[in-house]
Amino acid sequence: MYDLTKRSYKAEEIPVVGLEDAEFLPHGISHWVLKDGTIRLFLVVHSKNFEHSIVILDFDEKKKQLNHVRTLRDPKFYRPNDILASGENSFLISNDGGACDWKIANVLEIATGFHQGSLVHFDGKNAKYLLEKTATNGIILSQDKKTLFVSFIYHETIGVFDWNERKQEIRKVSEIETQSACDNFHIDEEDNLWSACHPVLKEAAVHLGDPHNPALHSPTQVLRFKFSPDRKTAETVEVFSDDGRFTSAGAVAANFDKGRQMLIGTVFRGVTHCDIDILLDF
Repeated sequence: MYDLTKRSYKAEEIPVVGLEDAEFLPHGISHWVLKDGTIRLFLVVHSKNFEHSIVILDFDEKKKQLNHVRTLRDPKFYRPNDILASGENSFLISNDGGACDWKIANVLEIATGFHQGSLVHFDGKNAKYLLEKTATNGIILSQDKKTLFVSFIYHETIGVFDWNERKQEIRKVSEIETQSACDNFHIDEEDNLWSACHPVLKEAAVHLGDPHNPALHSPTQVLRFKFSPDRKTAETVEVFSDDGRFTSAGAVAANFDKGRQMLIGTVFRGVTHCDIDILLDF
């Protein structure tokens, strides 16, 4: 837990209570606020054997602990990367590749371009494919929950879709070229889309293949996208850029404090806390 109202630059570890799984390796994260104000977390969790589940936790603010609610597994959750809560028990997940856990198969999938990933919606009981045979990464909804943004990281594009939750259907509106491999997303109060990106994806792959090697690092770029009213074009501003020696392989960027501060999360290393003291609109 990191208090955004202070400048302690220190995160506090909080316990997870009632979790039955011995291996808890969280990856993607999302949240939903319940009717009573409780913050519910949705987590993509992996095991060391590359087995996957979705873990749901409720935050007890008084006790400063997370209480286990439910663990979900489904054949369609075969390689989840990011998760996006859409209700108290519903969510979308992105599968960034095929179900095979062989390293050589994953390399071949990326090299050949025959991606076997997907986009899945879980309504609380059943899972349904929204997209198939494509590598999806970051996913997020607009403030009104009607527009879905999807990162196609290997194509260096962001897909924009109309989202109909009642019918569990999406309709493509546009696809924005980013000139960078955008990872995960954040939507700010003005409906601008923020993403931490890998401007040199091959360097990110080398770094992630040996993440504990201090000699290896990967550049990080943070981009903010302001979409046109028809959502078919976007103005792009580069908010942050680093060669990787300070912030390596940034995976998500979230602004707060009315846009004056930003956190950048990395895949394997520390979190960067920045002040934003420049105008982003011209």
